[in-house]
Amino acid sequence: MYKIIITYELFFLLFWNILYFSRSGVENWFTEKFLSALFVFLSTMALGFCLIYVIYISAKLSGFIDKIKTIKDPRKP
Repeated sequence: MYKIIITYELFFLLFWNILYFSRSGVENWFTEKFLSALFVFLSTMALGFCLIYVIYISAKLSGFIDKIKTIKDPRKP
């Protein structure tokens, strides 16, 4: 579970860095309205976490994760 959270955090950090450096209007918005930007950043992360968690729970309930765990690792002899 921690791997999913860390992957999610890195993905959204990369997403926000791309967004921040790609458009000049966004950096002005960040400096002028810092609390609004912080709220949008944190709410986007929460929305993404909920989306990933719903996908994870759906896969677990449907038995898809159990099927993946039974697949033999081709790297091990």
